[in-house]
This record gives sequence, C-alpha cells and structure tokens, in this order.
Amino acid sequence: MKNFFFYLTMFSVLLLTACADVNDPVGDDDLLPKEAKRLLILNEGGMGHNNSTLVSYDLSSGTTDKDYFRTVNKRGLGDTGNDMLKYGSKLYIAVNVSGTIEVIDAASGKSIRQIPMKTEGGASKEPRQLASYNGKVYVTSFDDTVTRIDTATLMIDGTVAVGQDPEGIAIRNNRIYVANSGGLNWANGYDNSVSVVDVTTFREEKKIVVGVNPGVVRIDSQGDTYVSVTGDYNTNPGGFRKIDAGTGAVVTIAGIDAPGKFVMADNKAYIINGSYGNPYSVVVFDCLSEQIVTESFITDGTTVNIMHSISVDAFSGDVFITETDYITPGTLRCFDINGKLKYTLPAVGINPSVVVFL
Repeated sequence: MKNFFFYLTMFSVLLLTACADVNDPVGDDDLLPKEAKRLLILNEGGMGHNNSTLVSYDLSSGTTDKDYFRTVNKRGLGDTGNDMLKYGSKLYIAVNVSGTIEVIDAASGKSIRQIPMKTEGGASKEPRQLASYNGKVYVTSFDDTVTRIDTATLMIDGTVAVGQDPEGIAIRNNRIYVANSGGLNWANGYDNSVSVVDVTTFREEKKIVVGVNPGVVRIDSQGDTYVSVTGDYNTNPGGFRKIDAGTGAVVTIAGIDAPGKFVMADNKAYIINGSYGNPYSVVVFDCLSEQIVTESFITDGTTVNIMHSISVDAFSGDVFITETDYITPGTLRCFDINGKLKYTLPAVGINPSVVVFL
C-alpha cells in the first residue's frame, strides 16, 4: 500500500510538471523585472519591402547581430514587423503585411511556429498590436477584430469584432481595452472609440468615445486606462485621455497636445509628444498623482529629431528612444532614469520600434 501511494504521488508530480512545461506558465516570478543581459530590437522595415529585422545586442560584450532572426533561422522575418511581446519563454511578433504572428523561443531566437493571420479570402488581417493575459496572447488586426491565441497549443481559439482598424490593446481585471483608430478609413472619418471586451465571454461589452483616431492604450495599477489620441491632423486635435476606472468618465490630461506612442513603468507614462515637422519631447506623467513630472525627460541636451518609439526597462529604469527618417537605418538611444544619455546604437535598422529585455 505504501508503494502504491509513493508511485501515485510521483505520477502526480510528473503529470503536473509535464503540464507546466507544455503550458509554458507565467508565474509571479516571471512577471518581476530582472536585470537585462541582452536587448532584442524589432525593426519594422519599410512597408511592402519585406525587410523587417530583429537585432540582438549583448549588454556585457557590446556585440550586435543586426539580422539576428536571419542568422538563427536562415530566412527573413517578413514584411513590416509591427509589434513584439515576450510572454513566458516565447516572443510573439506581429508581422503586418505578411499576415503572420511569428513565435520565437526567447532564449535561442529559433522560430517555433508561424501563425497565419488571414481573412477568409486569404488576405492579411494586418495584425497590429499584442497583449497577454492568463495564458493567452491577444492581437488587434485591421480587419476590425481581436484574435485570441492559446499559448499552449499556439493555435487561434477565438476572434471578436471590435471597432474600425484597432491598434492599441491593454488588459486588466478581465477586461480588454482596444483603441479603434479607423486609420484605413481616414478619408471618410476616423473612429473615435475604445472597445471594452469581456475576457471570459470574449464579447464586446461597449464602446467608449475618447476622441478621433486613438492609438496606444495602457492601464495603471489603479485600473485607470490611458489612451493617446492622434486626431485627424486637421480640425480635430490630438490629446492624452484617461478613462476613470471608478466612474468610466473620459478626462483630458492638459499639457499633452500631440501624444504618439507611450509606455508605462512604475505607474508613470513616458509619452512621445510632438509630430512630424514639430519639435519632439518625452513627457513623463505620474498616473497616481495625476501630474506631469516633466515636459522634457531628456536633460543633457541630446537631440532626437523624429522620435519613432519608446521603451522602458522596468528593472533599471533605463529609457530607450528610437529615431527614424523612415528611409535609412535608424538609431536607438539609451537614457538613464535621470534623462542622461548612456549609449547609442546607430543604424540598427529601418524604423526601429519595440525593445524587449532578456
């Protein structure tokens, strides 16, 4: 009898271990920031040029592989890498024009699977932005949907219709918030809403009007949702909006008139503010005190002409700003938490965008 219980216990442990390996769980320890050893930088490339790249930069040795994905996988990444997300032991890359989600082993860079993102007619759904939650990865696409991917099977297991041409996505407390840009419909008028989708039922509950052409969505620890609204570049100006978690009211944050991409770290939003032909700056907004900390994060006089994207290392507080001219390989600059330049990586690729810390 003792032997029976011993083997039963061992079988249970092995079964649980096997299940854990298959499901690639993200435990609390995985969510805690760690010191980065390496950076992976996604370069969008030029739309229609099939030249997206992934760069690997080793922080200790200073060595760079500017075509890391090709080095490992002996093929290109595809056309227009729009977003990249690390979840568990895998990286997920939304490749817009190619219509794929590239799933990569984070440690080795080896491609595990290409998930096709196609319409019934075979056209690209144009995947845009990514978010993860409870073992799933969610993808916004320009066919007006959000797609759910099971991270254990790496198969699509659900789709929900939202607003026009959704871009940004963020998830908290079993609710998915999706910015409906309407960007492809600009000639007839952009969308102006954020869709709220219930995670459990995977159905849209409502739309919240936030302003013309919303882009990026982030959520702070209190559950307040922040949205960068781009406007229509004409009569409807942009703005930085907050959807209050308690009342649902939409509030405009004063002093941020032309927000673009932004990230959130330690309840602070780092916002690229400016537009083509106008000066760019990084505004830092404290989401808890609801005050602008600084209107110009860079403190040492470093000039960044066209700010394309921004990322923050949650462990060190380092801020990474990419610069582009949309034609030639762009530059990545790393600033410390006080806004002083630490180092520069020149000519990393066409339209450098998302930075992931490994």
